[in-house]
Amino acid sequence: MTETPRSGVLAGRRARAGASFLAVAVILAATSVSVDLAAIGFSPAAQPVLVEALSDVLEVVAVWGALPLGLLLLLTAGDARAWRRWAAVAAAIGAPIAVQLTGAADSPFLILLALAAAVGGYALIALGLSEHRRDPIRPGRVRAAVIVLAAAEVAVIVLGLLHLLVWNPLATVPELSLTQIYAILVERVGVIDGGPFVWALGASLATAAGAIVALQGARRGFVTTHAVITVGLVLIHVTTFFLWWAGFALGLNLADAFATAGGDVSSVGSLLALVGASCLSAAILLQLRRAPFADADDAIDVEDDDTMERAAPFPAGRPVDPSGGAAGSVERVTP
Repeated sequence: MTETPRSGVLAGRRARAGASFLAVAVILAATSVSVDLAAIGFSPAAQPVLVEALSDVLEVVAVWGALPLGLLLLLTAGDARAWRRWAAVAAAIGAPIAVQLTGAADSPFLILLALAAAVGGYALIALGLSEHRRDPIRPGRVRAAVIVLAAAEVAVIVLGLLHLLVWNPLATVPELSLTQIYAILVERVGVIDGGPFVWALGASLATAAGAIVALQGARRGFVTTHAVITVGLVLIHVTTFFLWWAGFALGLNLADAFATAGGDVSSVGSLLALVGASCLSAAILLQLRRAPFADADDAIDVEDDDTMERAAPFPAGRPVDPSGGAAGSVERVTP
C-alpha cells in the first residue's frame, strides 16, 4: 500500500483546511460580485446601503481572510521544507494585494468559479459528516439545534415569499398598489406564475422532514448535533440559492407587463443570497473540527500533519520472545 508522501502539498488535514478556506474565499467573493451586479437595479432606499455594506464585508473576509489563510495552510501541508514555508508566507501576503489591485475580486468570472468551489465544498461537507458519524448523541442539543435552524429556515421562506410576491412588485412599479399590479398582471399575462409557492412548499416540506428525521434519529442514537447543524446550514443555503428560480418567471411577467427590467428591484433577495453563502461557508468550515474516535484504532490519523515517530521497539529482523524480551538476548543472572 502506497502512502502519500508527508512532504507533499496535499498531505494531511492541513491541506483539507487550506482547500476549505479557499473554497470559502471563492464562494463569498462570488456572492459579493453577484449582489453588486444585482444592486444596479435597486431603488434608492435605505436597504441597498445595508446590502452594499454586507457585500463589502464578505469581500473583505474572502480576500483578506479566507484567501491568505487557505494558501498558507495548503502550501505548508505535510512536512514543509523551509523554502516552501517562505513561499507560503509570500503567497499569503501577495495574493490579496494582487487580487485587489487587478480587480479580480470584482470579476463576474468568479460566479462561474463559485460553482466549482461549491461542489468542492459539498464534497468536504460529505467527508466531514462521515467522520463525525460517531459523535456522542445528545438529544437535548439536537432538539435545540433543530428548533433554532428550523426557525431560521422558516424566516428565510417567509422573507423570500414577501420579497417575490410583495416587495419586489411594489419596488418595480412604485406608483401602483399591490392590488393594481396583480390586476394588470392577470389582465395582460394571465395566470400568475406559481414558482414562489412551489419553492416555499418544497422548502417547508424539506424543513419539516429534516426536523422529524433529526429528532427521531437522536432518540434512536444515530443523528448527532454536528450533523443537524451542518445539514441545517446547507438547507438554508439551498433554499436561498433556488430563490432566483422561484421568482424568475414572475420577474419576466412584471417586465413584460410594465416595460421594466426583469431583475430584482427589492434588495431582500440579495440579503438572503448573502445569508445563504455565509451558511454554506460555515458548514464547510464546521468540518474542520476534529471528530472524536470510538476506539483506539480510529485514534491513529495517518493523515495528521504532525510528525509521527515510527521507531520499532526491536531491531528489524530480530525475533521477539513471547516472554516479552528479544530472543537471543543475554539474560541477567541473579546469584
